[in-house]
Amino acid sequence: MYQTWPEEKTRMFRSRILRWFAAHRRPFPWRRKPTPYRTWVAEVMLQQTQARTVVPYYRRFMKRFPTLTALAAASPDEVLALWAGLGYYRRAHGLHSAARAIARDFGGRIPASAEDFRRLPGVGRYICGAVLSIAYGLPEPVVDGNVRRVISRLLCLEEGAPESFYWRQARAWIPQRRPGDFNQAVMELGALVCTPSRPRCARCPVAGLCAARARGMQDVLPRARRPQAQETVHLAVLALECRGCFLLERRRAAGFIPGEWGLPAKTLEPGEDAHQAVRALAREITGRAVVLAPLPAFSHAITRRRIAGIAFRGKLRTWPAIRDGCRWVRRRRLERLLVSSLFRKAYKLATDG
Repeated sequence: MYQTWPEEKTRMFRSRILRWFAAHRRPFPWRRKPTPYRTWVAEVMLQQTQARTVVPYYRRFMKRFPTLTALAAASPDEVLALWAGLGYYRRAHGLHSAARAIARDFGGRIPASAEDFRRLPGVGRYICGAVLSIAYGLPEPVVDGNVRRVISRLLCLEEGAPESFYWRQARAWIPQRRPGDFNQAVMELGALVCTPSRPRCARCPVAGLCAARARGMQDVLPRARRPQAQETVHLAVLALECRGCFLLERRRAAGFIPGEWGLPAKTLEPGEDAHQAVRALAREITGRAVVLAPLPAFSHAITRRRIAGIAFRGKLRTWPAIRDGCRWVRRRRLERLLVSSLFRKAYKLATDG
């Protein structure tokens, strides 16, 4: 039912799109020196994130961790601090874990074997294909949302196709020479020309090969994946100050929030009163009854969770004895330890004005 292109049409496609890419490729920093490490970091960041958003994060990350060895030697908190705000923190955990495994098992060199590379944490089929083709020049395909859309339109797949077919067509297209440029060209075409809405067919270098355009069906899109249900979590946060320091806690019930340290917080049960829950939390940590004032409610999203947050501000004049796993941190150091954007929002509410 699903037929890949014949070789002659494939050769025309390769030639045209590579010429177009040479003239229109965007000057991203990871394209200037496409080493395996630089390519890998960029591709992990680019998953589910627009390129223009990634650029400043990539630059800061590479300045702090210019080599795989530097990344492997870093602490998880150092890595997450530079990832803060980019979201999808599982990517950062996987990248860091894989870097340590490469330093330990492969002498610090990213494997050029798909079999070895795919065994590493966080390395899926897409990341493997991108790094091996771009940095090692191996004819490995990639399939992302842009590639699926380009394939769907060029072949006019009105009802979409199984995921296996997109990978089969991408593999049939991949050339032996310049596979990295080719993969980037197809993705660039999807990002700049063959866009989800209002595709720029008049600017497309392969419009003459497009079955959807020939049939007047340029808006064909791959079948959308069924969205995963989003869980709503109600979270109460304690912003407690004493003599210019704020209270941080290492152990938190909300383990899905990134970072080793955060403001003390309590995940609320249905019907649980937030003010009472935070007063009890403050007493549990400090052994004192603390007067707390509610701050404006805020919202946040982490992967498939929507956080409905409310923070409470309190202030102590004298140092209490606090339980293990907690510490007082001065403001100038606090933002380095607060990796999560969620806790940064609560902290900003507590300190504004």
